[in-house]
Amino acid sequence: MAPRQASRARAKVARFAVLAAGALVLRRWAREGPAYTVHGTWEGTPSTLKGLTTGDLNELLKGLEPTVKLPSVSYNREGLALSVEDGRLNADYTSKFDTDNTLTFHINDEQAWRASLSSDDTSLRVRGQGRDLDKLSWEASQSGEVDGVGDVKVEFNSDKEYNLTVARQQLAAIAGVSVDGEFRATNAGVTGCLAARRNLFGQADASYSVENPVGVYTLADCKHLGQLIVPVAGGDAELKLKIENDAGSQSYQGSYALKVPQLGGLAELEASLKGEELGYNVSYARALNDLLNEDADVHVGVDEEGVYGRLRARRELTEGLNVDYEATGRVGRGDGGEEGDALEHDLAHALKLSNKLGYAQLLHAKGQAPRLRVGYEFDA
Repeated sequence: MAPRQASRARAKVARFAVLAAGALVLRRWAREGPAYTVHGTWEGTPSTLKGLTTGDLNELLKGLEPTVKLPSVSYNREGLALSVEDGRLNADYTSKFDTDNTLTFHINDEQAWRASLSSDDTSLRVRGQGRDLDKLSWEASQSGEVDGVGDVKVEFNSDKEYNLTVARQQLAAIAGVSVDGEFRATNAGVTGCLAARRNLFGQADASYSVENPVGVYTLADCKHLGQLIVPVAGGDAELKLKIENDAGSQSYQGSYALKVPQLGGLAELEASLKGEELGYNVSYARALNDLLNEDADVHVGVDEEGVYGRLRARRELTEGLNVDYEATGRVGRGDGGEEGDALEHDLAHALKLSNKLGYAQLLHAKGQAPRLRVGYEFDA
């Protein structure tokens, strides 16, 4: 009879623990007043709404069935935390000792657990599933500064993978050029990066770096990157030039951005060359608030695919009711892009009415039937 009584006692203790955890959670919930999100969306063609006149509400109401995201509930006291997130019960414990050491432990109702022990320069993290040692895994790291060497960090884990990183700022200074270095050793090999930088004429910044892929030690296969950044026009404009050579494949990029106070916007010019592919983009963006006395902006430009533009505007119709409008368009020669081909154009509109409880949006794009989207979302 003793084993049966012990089993009943353990069952009572387990039930009591669950009830206690539930009581703590409910107490916390009642005190803080949790919030949860309710939302639903329906989308279809406006012609679908003809069914409403005959009383057919099935499709509309089915789409608007509420989706509820349940709140997260938690209780914390003296390092112990109980919480419910996404319908799962979690328990966490945190304790500090020896001034800079922290012990944390987490477990959920599926017996998945993790523990960690960390300090300023050392950490050990362990994961497991119940008492199954076959699913036990761990990872550790240690970092510090070594005189004459630099910042050193070593990482290793239960899969016998390691990562040793040595980094040093101001590795050398030659004729005003600062050289930084970083080297990393892994199971797959060694990689390193040397970066040089210098300020030119008190304004322009120039930099150059070379980095080899892990385990590849041929200079021709390294990644070379050179960059020059020059502020001009008293800081109202900026010029950027970048040259990249990655395993023999070269690319060039340049950009120029200019604030235009007279027009109240920003003009940008970008150009790139990768292999035989030439890319460019000239654009102008401006807020229209001062002209329309509304919250609005426009963005127009031209690139290798054609001319494009976007107009956005927002206005408060009445208190709590807003209207948003957006139009986007592009004119180009399509995928073929041969000179003499007919121009192709894409144009899309979106008009949206919304308040704090819901919205109705009408969308129309080239080649598509107009679509109506209705939805709601609120926090309770």
